[in-house]
Amino acid sequence: MKNELDVLASEFPVLSEKGSYKYLKEVAGKGEYFQVAWQKLEDEFVALYGKQEIPIISLNNDILFEEEV
Repeated sequence: MKNELDVLASEFPVLSEKGSYKYLKEVAGKGEYFQVAWQKLEDEFVALYGKQEIPIISLNNDILFEEEV
């Protein structure tokens, strides 16, 4: 899977819980899903897929997800 450098260089947030998002094996062949985040699992990062982007807000160089504001 992806290493930390790949994840840090991406524009996707890292989520601690999967929530309502899906893993690639759950959306393969369904064109309405696209990668929206990463999830950290022990020593690797796994792509999470959804149907809408996760809005990210930057305040004083602190990155927040819209749901945290």
